[in-house]
Amino acid sequence: MDINQENINEFLNKYISFVNRISDKNSYPKNLRHVLYLIVPAFVQKYGFNYESTIERCFEEVPIIISEKENDSCTAFFARNMKKNPDGEKPLYYTQKYIVLQQYQNASLIELFDNIIHEMNHAVNSIINEIKYDEKTVSMRTGLVYMTYDRNNLKKVISKDNTTTLEEIINTRQTESLIEIIKNYANFEIDNPEFSSCLYSIKSSISSDYQSNAYLLQSYVCKELMKNKTFIPTVENLRFKGNVDDIPSWFDNITNIDGSYLKLARLLDEILEDEKKLVKVKWFKNIKINKIREKINAVLEIVAIFDKNCVYR
Repeated sequence: MDINQENINEFLNKYISFVNRISDKNSYPKNLRHVLYLIVPAFVQKYGFNYESTIERCFEEVPIIISEKENDSCTAFFARNMKKNPDGEKPLYYTQKYIVLQQYQNASLIELFDNIIHEMNHAVNSIINEIKYDEKTVSMRTGLVYMTYDRNNLKKVISKDNTTTLEEIINTRQTESLIEIIKNYANFEIDNPEFSSCLYSIKSSISSDYQSNAYLLQSYVCKELMKNKTFIPTVENLRFKGNVDDIPSWFDNITNIDGSYLKLARLLDEILEDEKKLVKVKWFKNIKINKIREKINAVLEIVAIFDKNCVYR
């Protein structure tokens, strides 16, 4: 379904009752409710009307909790608790999910949109094939990342994939595209004055294409990979449908280098950690910077090989 002037108002109005229902259920304040009026249809438009019920289920199952705490380094986060049903009940394992918004009152409108969309997009890309388990372990998926627990002690984390930063880079890119979808609603005549006022504010605050402030260095390093027309559609589709186990072999088959995907993901994690530590370094800072540059060059080399070997890029 293409969104145009003939159907835009019907499309946006379609989700008002749904947003009102989950807002009443979770006691959302009015300004949060009004943000969701535009966010929910944007998600449906991005992921497709075939997945409308999946999107709505995610917004219903993942409440947004407003915290009074302030945190300069983390304004919002998506979290889950692993649970096990009593014997005989299915599914055997499930999660309790929620998003926490911090510094909510001080956030600008565009920051509020960015934070909610970014964290809810993690949730949307984790809802299908969320959990897998064997005789000893149970694993919970967040986009590309599996966190593995001991089946006998669900509070004991055994391992976590080294794909966290790549997950954040892709999620940030999708956050930007979702905000662009919402911004483009302002190009139509909107009947609802509250919607049109909010859309005017969004469009006025974004000079050109929206760019998130999250993971700037890592996103810059991977900008060519994020533009690759083979990588992005494939990974986004596998990630949304929960078939991420296929990604490493698919990526390595294109580069013709075994382990290249996992090496790329590991280097991105290390660059992020090194960048965090760099702020605290007082002596020999140039040595640390050079090590980061070496890792960036190694990432760029892998990306260049992948890009070169793609028929469609």
